[in-house]
Amino acid sequence: MEARERVQEWIQSTFDIEDVTLQHDDSLPYGQRVLSESDDDYAIVFFDESSDQVMCSFKEMKPLCFRVDPIVEFAERFNQ
Repeated sequence: MEARERVQEWIQSTFDIEDVTLQHDDSLPYGQRVLSESDDDYAIVFFDESSDQVMCSFKEMKPLCFRVDPIVEFAERFNQ
């Protein structure tokens, strides 16, 4: 699966798309800023080429990143 698709899959499997706004974040590979409609919170989801995984960084913990690809892999297996 292509990196851009992996990022989009994770976003769709994690967030209620109707309650968030997506913005491109060109500072990171395939970066997407996921903004909450209900408050001033956001997450940045991107692809880390060195680890070949989707990563997520939250507003409050911007320097910290979390590997999140296993959720996408689980969602793919569940939907098959």
